Amino acid sequence: MRISSITLNLSMAKKRMMVKDLESMGGVSRSTSARIRSDPKHTMNPKTIGKIAKALDVSVEYLTGIER
Repeated sequence: MRISSITLNLSMAKKRMMVKDLESMGGVSRSTSARIRSDPKHTMNPKTIGKIAKALDVSVEYLTGIER
């Protein structure tokens, strides 16, 4: 699964969240968060996407671009 970097950045902005906040709240490493933001073809484990969605208080479908 892939996360839309635009949707990720918008969700972070709405929460006034910095990258380091996402890393700690979402339980993801710095390298993972960098790949998400820089590589649109990077695929992720669904569990990781779930953690990020929970930290941002959005659905997995929204983050992946399935739901608009």
